[in-house]
Order: sequence, then structure tokens, then C-alpha cells
Amino acid sequence: MEFYSHTDPNKKLIEHLCEVASYSLRFGDERFSKSHEIIGYTHDFGKYTTFFQEDRLFKTMIHGEKANHAYLSAIFGAYLCQKDNVLSKTMLPLLTFSCILSHHGDIKNFTSSDYLPYISRNSIRSKETADKLKTIELQIEDMLKNLEYIVADFTQIGLGDEVKEFLTTDEVIKDTINFLNRKALEYEDTPDENQYWIHQILYSALISADKMSAARVTPIEGKYMSFVCLNNRKNSIIANNKPCKLDCLRNEIFSSVLNSIEEKYRNDSIFTITAPTGTGKTYTGFFCAKKLQEMLGDNKRIIYALPFTAIIDQNYQRIAELHQLNEDFSVNKSNYLIIHHHLSNKEYINNKDDYKTNQAELFIENWDSGIIVTTFVQLLQTLIGNRNRMLKKYHVITKSIVLLDEIQAIPIEYYELVNFAINKMVELFDCKVILMTATKPLVFSNSTELLNDSDYYFSKMQRTTLMPKLEKITIEQFCDNFKKYQDPNKSYLIVCNTIAQSIKVYNILSDYGAKPEYKYLSTNLIPLHRKKLLTEIEHSLRKEKTILISTQVVEAGVDLDFDEVIRDIGPLDSIIQCSGRCNRRGDRDSGKVIVVNMVNETGHSYASKVYGSVIIKISRELLSDKTEVAEQEFGSLIQDYYNLILSGKISMQESKDLIKAIKDLDFSEEHGIGTFSLIKENPNYVNLYIEFDEHASSLIQGMKEAIHIENPNERRSKLKEIKREMLNYTISIPLKYAKRYQVVNIGNDDILVIHEDDVDRYYCMKTGLKRDEDFEMFCY
Repeated sequence: MEFYSHTDPNKKLIEHLCEVASYSLRFGDERFSKSHEIIGYTHDFGKYTTFFQEDRLFKTMIHGEKANHAYLSAIFGAYLCQKDNVLSKTMLPLLTFSCILSHHGDIKNFTSSDYLPYISRNSIRSKETADKLKTIELQIEDMLKNLEYIVADFTQIGLGDEVKEFLTTDEVIKDTINFLNRKALEYEDTPDENQYWIHQILYSALISADKMSAARVTPIEGKYMSFVCLNNRKNSIIANNKPCKLDCLRNEIFSSVLNSIEEKYRNDSIFTITAPTGTGKTYTGFFCAKKLQEMLGDNKRIIYALPFTAIIDQNYQRIAELHQLNEDFSVNKSNYLIIHHHLSNKEYINNKDDYKTNQAELFIENWDSGIIVTTFVQLLQTLIGNRNRMLKKYHVITKSIVLLDEIQAIPIEYYELVNFAINKMVELFDCKVILMTATKPLVFSNSTELLNDSDYYFSKMQRTTLMPKLEKITIEQFCDNFKKYQDPNKSYLIVCNTIAQSIKVYNILSDYGAKPEYKYLSTNLIPLHRKKLLTEIEHSLRKEKTILISTQVVEAGVDLDFDEVIRDIGPLDSIIQCSGRCNRRGDRDSGKVIVVNMVNETGHSYASKVYGSVIIKISRELLSDKTEVAEQEFGSLIQDYYNLILSGKISMQESKDLIKAIKDLDFSEEHGIGTFSLIKENPNYVNLYIEFDEHASSLIQGMKEAIHIENPNERRSKLKEIKREMLNYTISIPLKYAKRYQVVNIGNDDILVIHEDDVDRYYCMKTGLKRDEDFEMFCY
């Protein structure tokens, strides 16, 4: 009798198990090779029932719970670990059980009584436990009918005797569960914070290998251009750029950092590059990672993580430009470089194969490339999380060089957690980390600075002067003052804290869009328009005196350069980042960065609505006694800011709770690891889809057609592709306003839509969604 793991076309189960074991060993950590092998060989053991074959594969009969396979497979995997004299003395049997149990979904809280019930020799405490054990008993009875075929398959991999013993030994299930319970109790008594990270490498290697085998693809090797070739290309690009006063300083910083990494790479694993904004950190950080890669000699992947999608696209293009003269790059682009975030295209360019959409998406989500440009969300929610889809790429991080650019953009309450995670990754795995910022948070102090005498470079900066004007001022008063003192020969950036505030400022100053020199940017615009607008503004600033009213979306990394910046008060590190959009190239006299304190009609600060009162109070305390702060003083000012934060004024309890959950192996979504999200999801907000153009309308129609595709894999792949494109037309709005718009039901999805005929009524090309005067919403 033949047993299969997948159909369309049929794939023999033993072939699948062998592939998964082989790929798991390749993706995983050689210190745990025996565990990787056991997990790979046993993860689908439960598919050897006729229940699974008839119900889940060939649809000839319905068997319900008996057709499930993960629980039995997990017990068998743990059984093999228990039989191993070395593994049985560790926590690896328990970790193996968990990885197999959850390999088709998010990681479960595997030590709960749902999966490891208390079983005495004489009694079973609950009906649920009795039912679960009865199901396994029936599965084993079924497998015994085909014992010779199953043993024959496993004999090919040297496990025939073990399979026979497992299936024919009385009480083997109860004994294995009780063994695992003893392990769980042992762990409760002596928790080990390293076990979480080991669990994740085992789990990641399994699910990545499993999905590759199921998709009928083999792992891809990344490709790499040499440091010398890329550096020559960089020099050629720079030579064609307009000269800038900062060029000499940028070259000094670049050389200093590269010299430092050559001197220090053997003794350290966490590095920082702390340099002023606008001094070329993108190139410096990337080439530092490239130099490190070549010195380490094992072609580690480079993961370049940034906080916002707008700047990710920008940095991806700059890195792609470095590769473009390489002929092989044009046909094997994705082997060298990929971009991965929720809006990015899921095309994998490789001249060897024409991959299907779901296969290409698998390679991108698996980070199969030499260089990966991605978001903090993708990186950090892979390091700390329980989500299957995220964790496919965890194993990649363990062997990579990780660049985190604009590290200060991580929410303050997670500083301690991220610091803990980074230190654990470099302690336990072959991973190197480079943190880049102009305002290094003190919590990341366990690192080696690569820019020697970085204070010297800050002291050379004379581009901007911070000018606090913190008297309470209404929007109307602010606009009157701006009109009075505005210089028509200057460009301005005005950064507000909420969308409602920013729209009001824009409407008053631009006379409701009548003045073309005024531009508006926030997440009130659909992503398609935001991206287009950023490009337009970048070009217009070279020849016109543009005035941009924005929210915080322009603060970090966006390569825009204004004569003056006005920032409504916020966290001090955000204010400093914002100053990096003023006189960025240093080719004008010192630009003003004015900090104001806008309030609403009741006298309450817009800033406190977004950031809370404590952090705004800290910023106000540090700025209130100053009339001017020169750029040279920004470094000491920001250190005072972080000192106050770390003194206990800002709670790190969320970090502490998550670190405890990691140590306890608590994966629950109620109070454990599953609660971590870098971007807080507001339950009072919903997505709104705007049919702005014909393509947006065609996506809705495409979705209606896709739900009728018979092949479930093709249907799922097509729906994912359409939904990803739809995000370009989607914004988030408060739930209480949802009743204004029509709900379209497509399959299992209820989509809130502004139809094409209603776009003019509800959406403005200049400011986005039309809102009431009292509408309050903020963004990051």
C-alpha cells in the first residue's frame, strides 16, 4: 500500500519526510542536528492512517477527528527523543513535541492540559482527555493494519524497529505523555531562558522545510557581489551626484566605520554606528555589513531592517542600483536582493525556474536571498512571536548580519525586550548585529561603537538650530503666525501629531488646497498616493519652495530637505529625527527647527493624545529653559532624554512581562509571547478600501471571481495576491465612522468600501479621506 503526504500530484509520504528532514538539517543548527532529524522524519507520522488518506487527501470518506495527524506525530517525535540517551536528559523531547504539534498553525501553549493532560495509571480525569486518547487508540489500530508497509518505509531511514515498537507497545501514549509532563514540571522548577530560542530554531527549520517540500521546490542559494565591485559602483554613482558640503564628512565617516569593523569584528557581535542625520548611514551601514560578510568568510545573508515602508522602498532602490551593472543581477535579481513588507511585490526573479505565485511568495517570506530589505515588524515579530507565517524565516536570522536602521523608532516600552532579544541571538547563534541611529538609546549600551569619536562628527554639524517656543497655541493662532512670518523664498516642513490637526493646518494655510505650493502627507492618503507624493516632493524641492504639512511619517529616513522645519512637540528623539529633514545637505546657512505646542479648543495638547503625558512632559522639561539648541548639542540633549526615560519615568513593564513569557515558554495570545506586536492594533479601528481608479475596482471583481476557483491552493494564492494589492488602496479609520460606507461581502470577508462612483464625495486627492472637523486620528 502506498501512503502520500500531498496530492496534485501525489507525493509519497516517505519522500516528503526525507525531504523535510534533509532541509531541516540544512536550515537548522548543527548542535541540534539529531532533533532536527527526528522532527523532520516524524512530523507527519500521523498521515499513515487511512483516515487521513481517505478524508484529507482523496476526499473519499469523512473521518472527522480521526483524520488529524499532528498530535499523534508529536507524541511519536517525543517518544524517539525519550529513547535517545542524550536527548532524554534535556528539554528537547518537550520542544520536539511542541514543534510538531503546532507545525500547521501558530505555536500553541503546548504544556496546557489540552495537550499534556494528567494521566494516572488507573484513571483519566476528563472526558476531553479520554476522547483524545480514544482517537489516538483508533489511529494506532488503523496503522497496525498496514504495519508492514509503514515499517518498510521507516526502515529506509533506519527507524523501522522504533516504529514497530511504538505501535505495538501497550500504554506507550500514556507513558510518553507522562514523561513529557515530568519534563514540563522540571522546567517550571528550573526555567532556562535559552530554551525559547532553541525551540524557535527547531520550529522554524521544520515549517520552512515542510512548506518547501509541499510546494515542490528546493532551497535556493543566495548570490553575492564582492565588496570591491559594489564599492566601485558606489563611487561612480557619487561622482555623478551634485557636490555637497557634507561630502568630505561622509567620506570620513565611511572610512572610519570600515576601518573599525576590520579591527573589532573578531571580538564583538553587536555594533553601533551613531552618526548625524544626512551623513550617509545607508551606504556606510550596508558596506560595513558587506565588509563584515567577506571577513567572516561564509557568505552570511545581510538583513537590512527599517521602521517604515516608505524608506524601505527608497533604500532598496539604492542597494539595487549598486548591483545593476552586473549582468547576472538582471536575470537572477532575487538571488541577490529581495524586499519584503506587507505591500511589496511577491515576484521572485530567477532565470532557472518560472515560479508560481505561491512558490515565489514562499521564497520571499523565507528570505531566500543574499540581501533582504525589510521592516522592523517582519524582523522583530519573527524574533519574538508565535505566528507560523512569521517564524519560517527565524532560522535565517540566526546565521545573518542584521542591520537595524533608525533603531530609536522602536517604541520605548519595548527597548528592554529588543535589547534582550538581540543579546540572546548573538550569544546563542552565529549572528552579528549593527544598530544605526543619530540618537542611540542608552538601553542598547552593550555594543561596540564603530564610529570612533562620534561626538566629534556631531560637533562639526552646524546645519540646524532647535528653537523651542512652547507657549500653548491654537491651530488658528499658529497659522496666523506662520502667514505673518513666512519667507516666500524658503521651503517649509510642518509636522503635526494627529491627522485631524494636520488637515486643519493644511486647509487654513493652503486655502483648502487652492495654493499649489502647499502639499499634504499622512496615512489619511492611500499608500499608492503617499508613495507617489513623496517622489513628487523630492523632485519639486529641487526647483520650487514647497510647504509640506505632514504627520510623523516623514520623521525617520525620508530623504527630503527643507529650509525650515516646524514640529509640534513630541518625544525628543522624534524632534531630533525631524530636524534631519532641515538643511540636510548642509549647503545653506543654519536652518531653524522650531518646536511649538499646539493645543485644541479645550487647551489640551495634541501631542499628549498620541504619546501620553509622561513622555511629552520629559521633552518639555528638557526644552523649556532653552531658547536655542545648536546641532552640536543634540547628542548631549538626547542622552539626558534617555537618562530620564531609563530612570523609571517610562514603564518597561511590557518588556518585562514578555521577557518572563519567553523564559516560561508561554506562547499564549492572552498574556504570553503571542501578545507581542510592534504596532498596536486598535480594536476600534477598521480598514476602509477606496476604489480610487479602475484598477482598484478590478481588484474587487477579481476577488469575487477568485473565491470560485476550485483548486484550494490556487484559490488561496490568488486571494492573497489580490488582497496584497488592495492594501495600496486601503486606510484605517475609527469603527464609529464605518456606518458611512458600504460593506461588501466576498466569501468570508466583509470589506468596507468607498465605491468608484462615491470617491469624489468621500475622498480628496490632496488630503485623502474627507473627515468631520471633530474627527481625531493619529498615525506613525
